[in-house]
Amino acid sequence: MTDSAGGAPLVRADVPYHDWEPECVAPLRPALGDEVTLSVRTAARSGWLIVEHHGELTRHRLEPVEGGLSARVAMHASPLRYVFRLPGGYLGSHGLEPLEPRYDRFFHLLAQPTSPDWAVGAVVYQIFPDRFRRGSSEPPPESGAWDFDGRPIVAKTWGEPPEPRQGGREIYGGDLWGVVDALDELQDLGVEALYLTPIFRADSSHRYDTVDYLQVDPHLGGDEAFEALLAGLHQRGMRLILDGVFNHTGHRHPDFLAALADPEAPQREMFTFGPGGRYAMFGTASTLPKIDYGSPLARERFLEGDQAPVRVWMRRGVDGWRLDVAHQIGEGGTARGNDALLRTIHRVSRDENPEAYVFGELSFDTVPTLRAHTLDGSMHYAGFAHPLMAWLAGRDVHDVATTASAEATWRTLWDHYAALPLNVRHSMLTLLSSHDQPRALWRLRGDVERLKLAYGVLLTFPGVPSIYYGDEIALDQANGYDCFRGDPLCRGTFPWDEAAWDHAMRDHVRTLVRLRRSRPALRRGGLTPLPAPEGVLAYRRRYQGDEVWVFAAPETTYLELPACTDLLSGRAIEGGHELTGLGVFDVRTPGYTEPTPEEGSS
Repeated sequence: MTDSAGGAPLVRADVPYHDWEPECVAPLRPALGDEVTLSVRTAARSGWLIVEHHGELTRHRLEPVEGGLSARVAMHASPLRYVFRLPGGYLGSHGLEPLEPRYDRFFHLLAQPTSPDWAVGAVVYQIFPDRFRRGSSEPPPESGAWDFDGRPIVAKTWGEPPEPRQGGREIYGGDLWGVVDALDELQDLGVEALYLTPIFRADSSHRYDTVDYLQVDPHLGGDEAFEALLAGLHQRGMRLILDGVFNHTGHRHPDFLAALADPEAPQREMFTFGPGGRYAMFGTASTLPKIDYGSPLARERFLEGDQAPVRVWMRRGVDGWRLDVAHQIGEGGTARGNDALLRTIHRVSRDENPEAYVFGELSFDTVPTLRAHTLDGSMHYAGFAHPLMAWLAGRDVHDVATTASAEATWRTLWDHYAALPLNVRHSMLTLLSSHDQPRALWRLRGDVERLKLAYGVLLTFPGVPSIYYGDEIALDQANGYDCFRGDPLCRGTFPWDEAAWDHAMRDHVRTLVRLRRSRPALRRGGLTPLPAPEGVLAYRRRYQGDEVWVFAAPETTYLELPACTDLLSGRAIEGGHELTGLGVFDVRTPGYTEPTPEEGSS
């Protein structure tokens, strides 16, 4: 990134800007066939809007408006693809270019249905129920109470490290009653929605091996605990997102047992069998037989029928789905028909709950799937977690050493952000840790200051930031820092003795969450780069005149800033400023007025 320490202006006033905010797209969520006004913030007074229309390019004259140029066009397709032709070049998704870019670098705008407003920029907290908190007065299961994958389960003491050899056989006894007990703590942190890994009846502690999709696992407290949790969340204005495991069932699911027992059974077509009784499965896990959605019966049972789990849990009040291995859901033991199936899950969820937020585990390049108008968003591994953590940790997700610079990290973050449909940019689930990845603190080799910086970026970047349980108190993993491993070591128990907490880390996260919820620019604002000294990641967030600049500096650096307010200390700043760690600065444009609390936290 360019050096800003020499006193030159950080942001040129004539850089054109277009993102998903009311100043640029009106209405923000156009329906197919509606007219939509597309505006670019620019000093230019003439130009053209170029729209792809059934394979041809059509030109629409841009008319001067206050602060820029605009044109009104029909939303004839979803996505609508367009680029602005300005005197200085072509403004597409990735910025200003001297020559007309490929369609891939046009802006992409989706028609309705798109992400619900409550989810845009909301703060999510992910919980692995067996490891979060015990709340029930009932004793947890004993070792050997049942088998998983041919071997007995193992009862574990709370706080004892997970054992990789045992994996899903280890049961710690966390339950939904424990989550209910923690709701005040989570509300104080500023959490707006909970995402729970699977809660339906299964044999393992991870519960991705579903036995009954319509029953909450009795060892988690059953339906009574679920109803209490849902009521407690909604009373606090919080939401509940469940993990939808619709790529595969468990090997003891009744439909799979029927299919396995009788080649002539109607359930046989719901799974993909090969010679010798072999069957398609998730990866190499024989406990997870893959569902074949080439079967009408499978579609009815799991997705579309009146008693399909996608429908039932929406009717019961759930606010969203996270779709496990969403990119693999398909027909014939493959991902064939994936886009159509994801649209089906989204449509059925919205039929039952028009405000449902449905996102997927798209572990790699999310752009082709999301441009196909499938889901509201996805887990942002490739475009956020992986590049950011590789930069801060010095090792990538494959445990290979990297010397990626701040500039290279920004290029990857920006490339993924810019390529997304505008409506999806703010509903991607951004994250640092998860139940499938090593904890952020562990990857940072116990460096809490770097963890604070990582969470500073997470909570000031566009998207739906997800806090993995325990990260906010600096929870680490039990394995040594030279033994790269996530699952199951990233699934340790939450220590409820507050003497074990890093309270400064929790206060840092709480402050950033509250800041995000109070500032429209941080919650739902557009994103543009900022020049910065070498080694510093910097970006600008803006929304209808509210403007915030963010600098992430792992090492001490010097900035030259305009008149602004340090939002972490409250101090007024102008000119030279020394920074180590996170800097978040209020740089308001003329005429901006402070939002009401309701506007800021919507």
